Amino acid sequence: MDKLSILDSKYGIAVADLKEQYKKLPDFRLAMLTPALYGSGVSELACTLEGYFRELGLDCFWRAIEAEKDFFVLGKKITDALSLSMNCVSRAELDSFAAAASSLALPLDCDVLYLHDFHALIAASKIKGIKKIYRCHFDISRANKDVWEFLRPYIEDCDEVIFPSAQSHRPLNRGVDYILPSIDPCSVKNTFVEREGQLSVLKNYNIPCDKPIILQVSRFDRVKDPFGLIDVFKEVSEEIPSTLVYAGGFAPDDINAAALYQELKDYAGGHKDIILLSINRHDYEIAALQSAADVVVQKSFSESFGLSITEALWKKRPVAASDVGGIKYQIINNKTGLLCGDKESFVLNIKRLLTDRALSLRLAATGHEYVKEHFIITRELKNHAEVFKKIV
Repeated sequence: MDKLSILDSKYGIAVADLKEQYKKLPDFRLAMLTPALYGSGVSELACTLEGYFRELGLDCFWRAIEAEKDFFVLGKKITDALSLSMNCVSRAELDSFAAAASSLALPLDCDVLYLHDFHALIAASKIKGIKKIYRCHFDISRANKDVWEFLRPYIEDCDEVIFPSAQSHRPLNRGVDYILPSIDPCSVKNTFVEREGQLSVLKNYNIPCDKPIILQVSRFDRVKDPFGLIDVFKEVSEEIPSTLVYAGGFAPDDINAAALYQELKDYAGGHKDIILLSINRHDYEIAALQSAADVVVQKSFSESFGLSITEALWKKRPVAASDVGGIKYQIINNKTGLLCGDKESFVLNIKRLLTDRALSLRLAATGHEYVKEHFIITRELKNHAEVFKKIV
């Protein structure tokens, strides 16, 4: 049985209108390009989209950028300048990145190039005669001004531009489409793992099952405020004995992740109840950890959306998350989860979720239904059909 049929029969998600939308599209070949093949929400989403696009009859393929380490070193500095407004990259470095990007070999046997994030956008800038869609997956509303002005002409040169929301970017001299991310209920990662499976994974990673588990699933990146999360946990655990699990990974395009992982180990100081896991391409293990968690947190300085929150809500886990960026599209405070501002509110809200079972169950149930209504892959596929209709 194909995935669309499973969505219809198992989850009660209507797909007939979606299939009809794609039948009406003219024939065209779509190539998707991402900065990395694995280790990020972008690569996961591209993989999901590729499968569903093909199931809906599109001629589609997906490739990741292949480049030297220096290219990704500069790419990470540009990312920090865009998402955290850091003054960390010079004009000479921007020009060097552009030169390296434009020299990369790209898939050209297509009618439309779907460019995920700025690495792919700049790499394809000199290509002519092919329609281009640019999609930015992170919040750049507070981008460093110089870096934004460098990037803006590349964005405005594309045929179609997609951002998560109107609040996630600076002004542009062109129209923009808005598509929020989604999850695929048919994937291993978005399957609720029953208790026997949970216990097996917890045992494998030496995670105790006799105390509440507080979980954050994020790449190892300063924008996810992992140091602040550790501080919050230490205060929570003074009153409520519990375990913090930070499950992250090393994406090929993030060359700072391994060093940050070591910094976090040092910062945790050997705390017996803080467990840092480096997990790449282990979707079942992530699903089991999310299913087992008593509270899922997302403590970030910036988020365009936060798919790890969506995954947790889908599994009916109570969530406490930073009141920033696109998180608010998912977490309606005190309805689908708890929004947190400073450290003190995180500590307070995590304690509430650990001690008030009725509150946790109510938020988890409402959060699951909210995801089903707004953030399932079928909605995003419908959004894409509208974009494709305009461009082809």
